[in-house]
Amino acid sequence: MPLKVKLILLTLLPLLLISAAISWIAIHQATSLGQKEIATFRASLIASKEQALKDTVDLALDSINHIYQNAAANDEKAKEEVKRILNDLRYGNDGYFFVYHEDGTNLAHPVLPELVGKNLFHLQDNNGDFLIQALIETAKSGGGFHQYLWHKPSSDLIVTKLSYAAWLPKWRWMIGTGLYIEDVARQMAKVEQGVQSNIRTTFISVIVLVAITTLLILASTLAINLHEHRLADSRLKELAHKTVMFQEEEKKHVARELHDGVNQLLVSCKCHLELLQDKMAKSDIEQAIRHRSLSESSLLQAIAELRRISHSLRPSSLDDIGLIAALDNLLSDFAASTGISVNQSLALGTASLSTDMMTTLYRVAQESLVNISKHAQSDTIDIELSVIQENLQFMIRDHGTGFSVQQAMNGKGIGLRNMRERLEFLGGELDISSEPGQGTEILVNLPLKQGLDIYGKNSSTVSG
Repeated sequence: MPLKVKLILLTLLPLLLISAAISWIAIHQATSLGQKEIATFRASLIASKEQALKDTVDLALDSINHIYQNAAANDEKAKEEVKRILNDLRYGNDGYFFVYHEDGTNLAHPVLPELVGKNLFHLQDNNGDFLIQALIETAKSGGGFHQYLWHKPSSDLIVTKLSYAAWLPKWRWMIGTGLYIEDVARQMAKVEQGVQSNIRTTFISVIVLVAITTLLILASTLAINLHEHRLADSRLKELAHKTVMFQEEEKKHVARELHDGVNQLLVSCKCHLELLQDKMAKSDIEQAIRHRSLSESSLLQAIAELRRISHSLRPSSLDDIGLIAALDNLLSDFAASTGISVNQSLALGTASLSTDMMTTLYRVAQESLVNISKHAQSDTIDIELSVIQENLQFMIRDHGTGFSVQQAMNGKGIGLRNMRERLEFLGGELDISSEPGQGTEILVNLPLKQGLDIYGKNSSTVSG
């Protein structure tokens, strides 16, 4: 190792280690303090709302106390008067009081009068909470609070509600009211956002400080003969990198072409031969002859493909008829051989689409169709090719069984990996969305050069 590199490492490593330790301590402390601040703020908000609810219920009890204290346990007239008073008591936009008997029967509900008389003892909210049972038990234990999901009249949404319930032991009634506390979540989100912003600011400040210090050290260390050494190293590294990358890309290119081209044609030939065997068994001579012809055609194409790979490593149909026409022929053959309906919309922009791009898109289509025919069990597929601004998008979607993308990428097959590597080599992206039983969507995003013209659109449906 050169002395210059050793000096740089001896200077930078202690600085980076100390900076990393300080950064971790600062961020850890900021995070811990932020969490405590958030918990304290939430507890304060909930406590204020709980106190407001308890005060409201106490006022309601005071308003009916003169009737309740003078009434007997079976005084129906007094009960009706109390229910009338509670029905008339309202506060805020959505504040009201509700009354339930010990057995869960609703006795008063001014907002949802259709609930009156119904037994809601086993009523559950969207989270499975037996909210009426919980409120009755809370009220029996001396009064208390309970959170659950409930319909908010003013917004027509299901939101979190905090209720306070009190108990009238003489009549075995539970009286309660509640506040909708979705605003607590919004306020908490703002507080959390502020805390996270402070943490990010601290982290960025430390990183910037370390970066500036590192740059200053590097500048002072490399002052002597920096230009000459850097130029020589750069040229040597560039030459070595280009040599290695050229060799590796050539190997990858040949491997992709053999897998995505000849292999697919041989698979097609095999499928036709299997269909030929099936038709022969069923004495369907006409279809058997047809599949024999198609298998022979696939085999001849495979031979031609091998010849073509040895010369140009590119699908000859792209040179002869262009990408859209080549894809159209590929899809027509796929529909005819598999019986799968293909809904296609091909709109290719650009007179300067490179040969590598066309080859890659064609291979992606080939690999996807083979996978669909072998694994998807789909009756229909959708395929779209379009240019949006300066990006080419290519989508292939089936409606079949789907699969685990992670397992497929980690498996022994090279098809999906080859597709992704081809696109990454061109600066593009491959997104595969699939779940077992939900079908599969393959989406290609490929950046194009400036100044492309949109031309031609070929939209049709091919059915097998």
